[in-house]
Amino acid sequence: MRVNHQMAARAGIDADAISTVYGAVLERLDTGVILLDAAGHPAFINTRAGRIVAAADGIAADATGVSAASGAATRALRAAIAAVATGQVPSRRIYLDRPSGLAALVVTVIPLDGIDDGAPRVALFIIDPAAPVRIDTHALGAAYGLTPREASIAALLTRGADVAQAAGTLGIGVSSAREYLKRVLDKTGARRQANLVRLVLRSFADSPV
Repeated sequence: MRVNHQMAARAGIDADAISTVYGAVLERLDTGVILLDAAGHPAFINTRAGRIVAAADGIAADATGVSAASGAATRALRAAIAAVATGQVPSRRIYLDRPSGLAALVVTVIPLDGIDDGAPRVALFIIDPAAPVRIDTHALGAAYGLTPREASIAALLTRGADVAQAAGTLGIGVSSAREYLKRVLDKTGARRQANLVRLVLRSFADSPV
């Protein structure tokens, strides 16, 4: 877990306490996470959120707070944070447009029950729809008895490749790729490729690359 000690100190929060309370689980999420104090100052930014912020494409975060790409979006973001922090709403989801033109960042704001007065009060969960997905092929294979080649086919299809593209990536013929896909569908119980993609994304999607 990467705690920004400078931000935490300015917010009056014990950075080591954050690590102890929230644990490394936040670093395992495939979502960006920013924890804010009652004043809206960042106290913790996980690695995924750090990458999103570093891209400077839709959201920024520093010791003074969080902001978006435009004044209007920043006001909307901060209003959502304030509404959740003060208990006006149980949660709020907003979409932040990006200067690059990529799909808007999806930001869900939820309250945190602080352990003490210095604990973070609000969490931002940030999803980048444009980020490529990494599939845990080892776990997928172990769960369903797939061979490495079969797990690779499933992963490639889940990431958006079609059967011909998956075959080219793996250096096999299209007919062989279709046979591997048929075996994957049989072993996982997925009736169609769309069902397989949903299954894999739900259970075996790892942190975006």
